[in-house]
Amino acid sequence: MKKKNSSDGVLNTYPSTNLSLTQPKRATTPTKQSVWDSKPKHSQPKQQPKPQQNPLKYTQPKSKLKVMFLGGVGEIGKNMTVFEYGDSIVVLDVGMAFPGSDMPGVDIVIPDMTYLVENKHKIRGVLLTHGHEDHIGAMPFLVQKLGIKLDVYGTKLTLGLVENKLFEHNVLDKVNLVAVSDKSVVSLADFTAEFIHVSHSVAGSVAVCLRTPVGAVLHTGDFKIDYTPLGNEIMNLSRFAEIGKQGVLLLMSESTNVEKTGYTMSESVVKETLNKIFHDAKGRRLIITTFASNVDRVGMIIELARQYKRKIAISGKSMVKYIETAVRVGQMTLDEKIIVDIDKINSVEDGKLVILSTGSQGEPMSALTRMASGEFNKVQIGSNDTIVISASPIPGNERDVYNVINKLYRLGAVVVYSALSAVHVSGHACQEELKLVYTLVKPKYFIPVHGEYRHLKQHAMLVEQLNHKPINVIIPDVGDCVELDGSTFKIIGQIASGDVMVDGLGVGDVGNIVLKDRLSLAEEGILVCVVGLNRKERRFVSGPEVISRGCFFAGDDALGNPAEQVKQIVEEELVKNDCATASIATIKTCMQRCIKKYFRVTLKRNPVVLPIVMEVE
Repeated sequence: MKKKNSSDGVLNTYPSTNLSLTQPKRATTPTKQSVWDSKPKHSQPKQQPKPQQNPLKYTQPKSKLKVMFLGGVGEIGKNMTVFEYGDSIVVLDVGMAFPGSDMPGVDIVIPDMTYLVENKHKIRGVLLTHGHEDHIGAMPFLVQKLGIKLDVYGTKLTLGLVENKLFEHNVLDKVNLVAVSDKSVVSLADFTAEFIHVSHSVAGSVAVCLRTPVGAVLHTGDFKIDYTPLGNEIMNLSRFAEIGKQGVLLLMSESTNVEKTGYTMSESVVKETLNKIFHDAKGRRLIITTFASNVDRVGMIIELARQYKRKIAISGKSMVKYIETAVRVGQMTLDEKIIVDIDKINSVEDGKLVILSTGSQGEPMSALTRMASGEFNKVQIGSNDTIVISASPIPGNERDVYNVINKLYRLGAVVVYSALSAVHVSGHACQEELKLVYTLVKPKYFIPVHGEYRHLKQHAMLVEQLNHKPINVIIPDVGDCVELDGSTFKIIGQIASGDVMVDGLGVGDVGNIVLKDRLSLAEEGILVCVVGLNRKERRFVSGPEVISRGCFFAGDDALGNPAEQVKQIVEEELVKNDCATASIATIKTCMQRCIKKYFRVTLKRNPVVLPIVMEVE
């Protein structure tokens, strides 16, 4: 197929991507494919229909552009932005967030998608900037909620990772996966989207220039300016400059590292550091953990293992899945000869082995955490191990990470981590990089995105230092609807938004009351009080019986026997209020009220009290 220049408005097609508008039928049970098998499982992409001719030119705008935020502003994670013009909607990223400590039992958090469900007839496509969970993690839930066929655009690795998720949720047949690359242009009714390669900590990351009837909107996605990246995929700054010369109405730029001065270090620095570690670890076993999504770094570690003539074993389901996907879409090559099964590592000399593992964030069930706790029967940590944690702790994970490091030291291992050596660099731009992009683009309006409020505020102040007018900057909150054209730039209201919690198979079932009960259970415990009632004879025939977990402490014995005291109080209360003739609901209320009063007055606690009335004959 012939790749046409993006400026002529024809959709580029890329036969090497192995992804197409029409997905092949998949079996209900996934077939096993070796992580080393680089042969694609997908059919070649079909030629896409030509979009409207000259899509970059519009007649006089009939309405204003609306930009709505369902996540990713005032928070880290859950990135999802909606662009609407007339009867056309384009969605940029569909991310998730991990639950905080105030959400016990919750698996993940996704955006409230009510607005999209109500306007699904307007949706022309979903554009994905890259394959991190905070940008693609909610895709299966969007597909399930909409119940319509969706066109999803992204680079080959991004779509490979999305495909895995959709297949797990059995909704792969409800999407058209359309592969794009640098300078690809697609027409989406009133919108035209151009994809521009950027450097980030996952391959296949792009910015998106969304051309609309009112002007161009440039969204940077997650990026950093790296002149020596792995894979030599340098950010396409020249295209940013060209688009800036053409005129940009609105720039939306990520803000994660805006508090850091200077530039983000290059990924080549990590390569130099790891090369030295490999060189110095002669005769020692190497265990390296990093983000599984950073396939370029994973590939670099595998290549170093090959250079130093070491076998490599891979541990952790997510690590295997990312490598398998990267190999399948052609983002990574793997020499099967250097791979050793994790079950057979004892047959390899320590000095000739590398174990590539998950667990860079101290996750409780990850391979490295189980190794540190002595709970991983395949790998026993000892004094001949050098362990490299090639990642920085995500805010909130510091305690878990350092607990793992402490345990590894106690087992006699040498541990190398980001506080000691340059074994990790960020994938996000620092101040000078943000300034450079802003200066190249020179937008009329500016909205900082991808960060907590402090990040967004600092970014707004940064562009104001570059003489951007404060009146042309908006710091949005989740749910805000910004309306703009050549003369208007303002928040006009809010749409339905918020956190939707996913707990097992339940999506949105967990609410504030459930979370409050779970937190109370975790902090105060639970007490169950059971009585038996003979309704015919109008008398209690058994109980009260008390069962508790986490309510009573060893020191409570100084007050006598608290459990017996609770039984006595309940019995006296039931008799005093003649509850044998009352309704079941009244009996439960009576039991709960007197028990809670006892705990509040005597023990200064507030456990969850569960009264049970059993009717017997």
